[in-house]
Amino acid sequence: EVLGKVMQKVSRVLNERVSQEQGGGLPDDDEPFDLDDPGLPLRPRDNILLRRDSRCIMFDSFALGRQFPEVDIDPRLVFDNPTIEQLSQAILEAPKAQRTRSVESASTKEPGAANSAPFTQLTDVAGAEARCEYHAQEAADLFRRSTDGVQSRLLPACRAQIGDDTFASSRENEGPSHYVELSSFLMDVEPVSIAAYARFLNLTTPTQEELFDWCLLPVDDPRCCHVPLIEGPEGWQVKPGVPPNWPMILVSWWGANAYSLWAHGEDCHSYKSTAKSFLPTEAQWEYAARGPETKQFPWGDEEATPELLNVNWDATAYDSKGNVAAHVAAPLEELPLCGVNTLLGMSPFGLRGMAGNVWQWCRDTYHTNFYMSSEATQPDAWNCEEEEGTLKSERGGSWVGPASLARSSYRR
Repeated sequence: EVLGKVMQKVSRVLNERVSQEQGGGLPDDDEPFDLDDPGLPLRPRDNILLRRDSRCIMFDSFALGRQFPEVDIDPRLVFDNPTIEQLSQAILEAPKAQRTRSVESASTKEPGAANSAPFTQLTDVAGAEARCEYHAQEAADLFRRSTDGVQSRLLPACRAQIGDDTFASSRENEGPSHYVELSSFLMDVEPVSIAAYARFLNLTTPTQEELFDWCLLPVDDPRCCHVPLIEGPEGWQVKPGVPPNWPMILVSWWGANAYSLWAHGEDCHSYKSTAKSFLPTEAQWEYAARGPETKQFPWGDEEATPELLNVNWDATAYDSKGNVAAHVAAPLEELPLCGVNTLLGMSPFGLRGMAGNVWQWCRDTYHTNFYMSSEATQPDAWNCEEEEGTLKSERGGSWVGPASLARSSYRR
């Protein structure tokens, strides 16, 4: 009897989605229906995978998650149990989902309360402001953004030395070292958290196409299990067991640009163009990371240690190409990430996460030889090439790679 009720719910969810796409519908929610009705698109023993592509199954799993909020449902469950009968049995046998940890819980203060700043990013959609304003904080150069609660620091105008061709560890794309006149600019004190990004999605209601452009992956992508968000009864939320103050991961440049536009009161749906963006340029990012002096890391030229940044310290984890494959098999909640408010990767300006933990997107289109061009030495220089398919620049290294990738001048 219990299995029959679960099958009714699963069948209704899947058949309603298929019917809506075909312009049809099902009886009212309170009205039982015949699971074997030949008029249904999907019957109990039909193979769902023959009727639904990966993108549809991704959203089918979100819809099932809303119907069964006590169970952690992801697309893999559908792929492993490809009929309504099998899927219903799997849902019935699945362990109850662990509740998402609250922002106030001890888990969000990794590696300890004494090593973390207060978490200020907004996670609730209530009282959301569409207009972007910066409210002054106690420090004269510190402000808090009204749209998302992120703190930003005003960095002074300067003549910054960018790039590096002096250290043995430097690569060709980091030179030649050159000066750039930078106007004063605001730089976020920390990366955007998973919870803040979920709030952004709930406030902007992107289309399916935009979601895949921004932060979702095809089900057959091995990294799919590490997408940190799931759509629940109340919208997008952090997956159960994952600290909400972890940095948003697996977000594309488009997804980062969309967030930056929205956070500054602009149209997030214009995310594909660099014409308007609030992501830092490579020059701004590098200056923000290490300050006016040419140092290897935000803290100087001293050796990198676990007390200074979060990177992969296990040299045996890399294959012949320098990749780390083991992390793909690790459960999402066990990834060695630190909260965005953890005092690691600290820059001379008091910015957090400027070395290690997660890569950070820049506004520029990436080009290996950009520093050799005359554009690189222009005031407020950035590479504004905008050809379809061009790569974007990212900086700072991450928990996946070694400390050498977290050097302030490292480009990719």
